[in-house]
This record gives sequence, structure tokens and C-alpha cells, in this order.
Amino acid sequence: MNTPRSGFTLLELLLVIALMAVALGVLGVGLGRGMEAARERQALRDIVGALRQARTQSVLSGIPAQVRFDLPGHRFQAPGQATGRWPADLGLQLTTAAQLGPAVAFYPDGSSSGGNLLLTRGEQRWRIDVSWLLGDVRLQALP
Repeated sequence: MNTPRSGFTLLELLLVIALMAVALGVLGVGLGRGMEAARERQALRDIVGALRQARTQSVLSGIPAQVRFDLPGHRFQAPGQATGRWPADLGLQLTTAAQLGPAVAFYPDGSSSGGNLLLTRGEQRWRIDVSWLLGDVRLQALP
């Protein structure tokens, strides 16, 4: 007499393990890309925040303030703030007043030296504009 067996065959177990391995691999790649995107967004927020903070500090203290950029070292420094960094694979191109070097200056009347920062990674591009007249700092994604 044949009695029905319960359980799984070795082939079924191997198939489930293989499917789990593929799923974990796909999930790992997705998480890696998500972490890169999160680092990009955080770097953009940090740079914009440092620029806005320097403007506010200059207006409140009555003393000019600068945010300085170390382009080869991927760092920036605003007065009274910790040194910020952006990912090495995120390119940054700074356009500002020549006499300042790699910096953006803010003045007590709310104005600034003006300029922009172009950040790129692959096909993605962002631009941070600093208005010279009002010192406004704006971030926009470029097509």
C-alpha cells in the first residue's frame, strides 16, 4: 500500500533557495541605488543649508560671511558650522566672483557675491543659484 507522503522534495527546496538568492540580489542592488540617491539629496540639502545659514548669519551679525569650497577635497565650510562634504562621484562646478576664489560671500544688507553651483552625477544635474541682489539660494533639478 502506498501511503501519501507529506513534505518537500530536495528539488523543491533547491528551487526556493535559488529564488530567494535572486530576490535578495535584486533587493541589494535596489538598496544600493537608493542609498546613493539619499546621499545625493543629503549633500544638496547640506550645501543649500550652509549657504542660507551664512546669509542669515551675515544679516544678523552685520559682518560679511563666506561659504568656502574645497573642490578637489569635496568639502565646504560655512562660518560657525562643521565642515560639510559631498560624495566624490558628485561633480561640483562653482561659478562666482573671481576675486573670492572658490567661495560665495554674503553681506549684512542681505546681498551676496552671487553665482551658481552645478552638481552632476551621470545624466543627473542640479543647479544651486545664489542671487547677488537678494542673496536668495535656490535649488533646481535640471533636465
